[in-house]
Amino acid sequence: MTTVFYFLPKDAKLTEEEKAEIAALKDRPITYDEDCPPATKEHLEEMAYLRRKYKTRRITKEILMAEFPERFQKHKSEAVG
Repeated sequence: MTTVFYFLPKDAKLTEEEKAEIAALKDRPITYDEDCPPATKEHLEEMAYLRRKYKTRRITKEILMAEFPERFQKHKSEAVG
């Protein structure tokens, strides 16, 4: 099961329509596709490891390339130039 968090500024003043729209989203299922698959346990563990190692919440492409270069080898060979 996936949990989605909604963050609003403390001083946000929502209309009744906006509040109803957010409430309706809470019951809507999350849909995954090939561009956004569900995270595996292995993937979540890797991200937790990288966050601890680099002391950051944002894992960039550069961090992933440094840690897992084999994942990017295919893309390098297809690059033009």
